[in-house]
Amino acid sequence: MAVNAYALTSLANLKESLGIATTTEDTLLERCIDAATAGIESWCDRKFKARDFREFVQPNGGRTVRLEQYPVNSIDSIAYGSAISFSVESTTSATDVLASVGWDGSTLRLRKVASDGTSTTDTIDASTSYQTTALLVDAINAVSGWSATLTRSVWTPSLYRFAGRGVTSAQCFFEYPQDDVGEYRVDFEMGLIHLVVDRFPAIRADDAATNRFPAGFFPVFVAYNAGLATIPDDLEDACIQIAGGLYHQSAQDPTVASEALGDYNYSRRAMAETLERHAHLLDGYREVR
Repeated sequence: MAVNAYALTSLANLKESLGIATTTEDTLLERCIDAATAGIESWCDRKFKARDFREFVQPNGGRTVRLEQYPVNSIDSIAYGSAISFSVESTTSATDVLASVGWDGSTLRLRKVASDGTSTTDTIDASTSYQTTALLVDAINAVSGWSATLTRSVWTPSLYRFAGRGVTSAQCFFEYPQDDVGEYRVDFEMGLIHLVVDRFPAIRADDAATNRFPAGFFPVFVAYNAGLATIPDDLEDACIQIAGGLYHQSAQDPTVASEALGDYNYSRRAMAETLERHAHLLDGYREVR
């Protein structure tokens, strides 16, 4: 294995800190780095290394909304509204006792139970493949017992998400936000988007909600890149210290809660306690909601 692409330090830097010159324990050290990175990001409630994000946000009818990740490096899309991209139906609905379709933003799930009790579940991973709904429709049509019809090909990650919709007696329609937001301003450092002028067609020009984001359940889709190109030294140092601690703990008996040798004793600490001990390095990066 290798260290995760978004890890907060490198294998070489951790080994230098621990004084390890051999490669015998590289796999264990890589796991410690990934675990430390995950713990820090969970503690701070944010991702640090720059990457792409696709997010449905809830502005609650206001003019300013904050994205989950920051600093923002670029924005590809801010959109609202609803239009049909394609529909899905079961070709065996006459004998289905259950047929449902689900979409979580990356994986499409096709679930079916026949009248004889036979159940099948097919999944289509669209996280890397099928980036357009035209390609996704072709993939659905290749699955036995299912049929999909394209209305308009759009970017697959922008489809609205749902857990499961029954299709034993009706089609399932996949919708996407079709209306691009008008003029807006961005606070790149804080991840704030402020709407100046909208062009949402459902709002009248004399409405009090003009030039505000729409209300509703996570109605606005934002595709953006956010994060740091270079990890600050103090943040990397925290990751090295935590990963090093995990490495040393791995050599100890995990069933022992505490241990004593003469006047010396120690107690095991959970990850949360470990992170608290490094709070002085992490609090400046921690998100408070």
